[in-house]
Amino acid sequence: MAKSIRFTRSCPSCGKPLQIAIELLGKNVVCNACGAGFQACSDATIPKPIDEFDLRVARLIHAADIQLEHYDAVKLTQ
Repeated sequence: MAKSIRFTRSCPSCGKPLQIAIELLGKNVVCNACGAGFQACSDATIPKPIDEFDLRVARLIHAADIQLEHYDAVKLTQ
């Protein structure tokens, strides 16, 4: 029997790296080290906390996008 494809995910409770079968993505699993239950997803899909600097940068980029859209709209009407 062929081995299934696995991905590494750290347990959110104890931090132990676990090898999880890809077939379990999106399903509830249990850490074999500490017994904590969590949803199987890759570490890359877990949202990272946004710090104040990142929030300010995102707001500035959004404001610049709005200004560019406004500039493009005015340019089209001329």
